[in-house]
Amino acid sequence: MTYQQQKFEQLIQVVEQYTPHEGINRTAVTSLGTYKMSSELARSPEIETPAIVILLRGTKVCYVADEQYVYDGPKVLVGLYPVPVETEIVGATAANPFLAVGIEMDMGRLAELLLRIEHIEGSTPQPPSIDPSAKFSLALSDQLLDPFLRLFDVLKHPRDAAILSDAIIDEIYYRLLCGERGGELRILLQQKGKIKRISRAVEHIHTHLDQAVSVEELASVVHMSRTAFYTNFKEVMQLSPLQYAKSVKLLEAQRLIKSGKRVTETSYLVGYNNLAQFSREYKRQFGYAPSDTATAV
Repeated sequence: MTYQQQKFEQLIQVVEQYTPHEGINRTAVTSLGTYKMSSELARSPEIETPAIVILLRGTKVCYVADEQYVYDGPKVLVGLYPVPVETEIVGATAANPFLAVGIEMDMGRLAELLLRIEHIEGSTPQPPSIDPSAKFSLALSDQLLDPFLRLFDVLKHPRDAAILSDAIIDEIYYRLLCGERGGELRILLQQKGKIKRISRAVEHIHTHLDQAVSVEELASVVHMSRTAFYTNFKEVMQLSPLQYAKSVKLLEAQRLIKSGKRVTETSYLVGYNNLAQFSREYKRQFGYAPSDTATAV
């Protein structure tokens, strides 16, 4: 067994100690969490939050629009923006559960760290090609394994976790910016044009869920032509603006109904003035009517 394999097995053992429950498990470090699934998970919609995730064990399949992505551990998954996806977990069992660990991404801290790197190194050389996608994967390296192990080590003592965790998380960001896909990521962060504008459009959608949305309105918000905005949004988010907005609205509707909101009220809260249309699109998204949510999940 190589040194990296030893450290990888060590990380699995540590993560298992901090994963007592199925699904997401939070830790004393706010942005750090673990995830376990002891059975297969059928394809279901969700919004993936911006995060750096190490897939430790098992297979995860993500569906974004017409694209399918299969991830097997060990692998690092990086998401830069909240993206509606359909997720499927394959082959997980009680004896061999799916297992992952991750930190929620703070784009402000990531960008601030990049400025510090540029102050030392100067501008970033242009890589041969740039994938503008909001989601990508890369191989797991020692440079990322080590700080994740140390992050769990400081959890043993509350004072250490409070004082040292931020510095370790900054190291994870630093390793990401200097690693396999770091050149692309650094160029994307430096761009003050389309990436920043798409980010503003995503924020506008999330903060105006109770309002109807149009491509023209979103393009106006970010000061782009309709055609340029549509093309750039789909390139970055892998969904058209209206597909993205619909997925976000319906996932929020599901959350509201689960929390006890009535279907009619929920439809208005997520920007639908036509209850019949809301019901049709909700059923198409989840496979059951809004009124059946409580018994279906």
